[in-house]
Amino acid sequence: MRMKSGSTAYSKEGPWGLRGDLIITNAILWVAGAGRVGEPKPEVHLYLYDRYSRLAEHYDHRGNKKKALRLRAKAKAHYNRSGHTGPPFAAAMAMPRPRSPFFTWAVAKDRDSRGPNDAA
Repeated sequence: MRMKSGSTAYSKEGPWGLRGDLIITNAILWVAGAGRVGEPKPEVHLYLYDRYSRLAEHYDHRGNKKKALRLRAKAKAHYNRSGHTGPPFAAAMAMPRPRSPFFTWAVAKDRDSRGPNDAA
């Protein structure tokens, strides 16, 4: 059973795209972190949170609750490590008033017919 593509429960990338993203990202983090001490940037944790949560939604939709819970735990761990506290605050933005339209009458006036006949 497949949900509509506009639904948040079904990813457009599909499970293989999400798995591939996770494998590549974790491999890059492993190579980049070899012999180094440190933590990835918060954006990396938010990216991993997004991918793990989408994959958890996929497994939840397919009925594999145990795997979905395990993936949600990984997603939550990455969200907590990102330091993200929620959506940004909303702000009112002002835009300038649009300029009034202006029109140009771009029609040639009658010219003297005594001019040259060659147009080129």
